[in-house]
This record gives sequence, structure tokens and C-alpha cells, in this order.
Amino acid sequence: MKSLAIRPAIGTGLLLLIPLVMSALDRHKPAGDGWHWGPMDFGVMGALLFGAGVGYEYFARRLGSRRQRWMLGIATLCVVLAIWVELAVGGISQLAGHVLGAAST
Repeated sequence: MKSLAIRPAIGTGLLLLIPLVMSALDRHKPAGDGWHWGPMDFGVMGALLFGAGVGYEYFARRLGSRRQRWMLGIATLCVVLAIWVELAVGGISQLAGHVLGAAST
């Protein structure tokens, strides 16, 4: 049985190459313009991506049909994107504030 961590580790490394290259290319732009990822950003996103990948691998091995694995993958992707949006700009909490604020008036 292969290790659960091999594919998620490779995928996480490949995905984190995108912001690494973009941060290097945009290093001379002012703050707020372009990509400015620090070491903590890479650590948090690496942990999020790797954890989601390991979680997917773990549960996908226990599912029977291909359709169930696809649904698990879509659900995992949605959760990762929601966490990413919240960490990046607070989009989920802003949306909830607008919805709850409009409901109370």
C-alpha cells in the first residue's frame, strides 16, 4: 500500500511553485499590487493544501465508486477554496455580514 502523503506532497509543491514564481517576478512592485507572499503565507497554504490532499487520499480509498470519489474531490476543492478566500480577503465573513445585516433591517 502506497503512502498517503506522496501525491499530496508532490501536488502541494507544484501548486506552491505558482505563487513562488509570481512573488519573485513582482518583488519590485509596491505592497498591495501584485503577489507578495511571505514565508508564513507559504506555510499556511502548504499546510492547507497538503492536509486537504491527505484527507482526500484517506477517504477516497474507502469509497467504492468513481462517482463518490469525484464528489469527495469537488467537496474538498470547495472547502479549500472557501478557506483560501477567507484567509486572503475575509470574503466569507464579509458576505455573511452583508447577508445578516440586510436580514436585520
